[in-house]
Amino acid sequence: MPKLALMVMLGVGLLLDCPAPALANEELVLIVSAQSNIDQLDSSLVRKLFLGLTVNQHGDRLRPLLNESDAKIKDLFLRNIVSMSDSTYDRYVLRLSLLQGRQQPVVYKDKNSLIHAVAADPSVVSYVWAKDVVNNAQIRIVRVIWHD
Repeated sequence: MPKLALMVMLGVGLLLDCPAPALANEELVLIVSAQSNIDQLDSSLVRKLFLGLTVNQHGDRLRPLLNESDAKIKDLFLRNIVSMSDSTYDRYVLRLSLLQGRQQPVVYKDKNSLIHAVAADPSVVSYVWAKDVVNNAQIRIVRVIWHD
């Protein structure tokens, strides 16, 4: 019995000595260029922007960039920003394009290219994981869209 107690204590000691698993604590954030005049966008303006409607701030027309670099980001975008399914959103944007001649948002499959595009254009708005831009002086986080 003492041998078993010693093994249990040793096992517990090893578990306590191991580094704790990292918590996800992911945040999806709305980003703009550090040079942008955009200060705050409420949920309704963000939704309008990504639905292809005209959104102006400080005299500039804002342009959305879609982030499809990660399936989870795309899912969160559809649920938390536009409140539509993937197929419904695609049909909606296509309809605006065909019937009203509106330009479809540019889609990025690579997060680094997206971040570079946002940094280069003060009128662009997009969304990424906070951890990907938190130390980037060329990017400013406007708001948190989702967090776990």
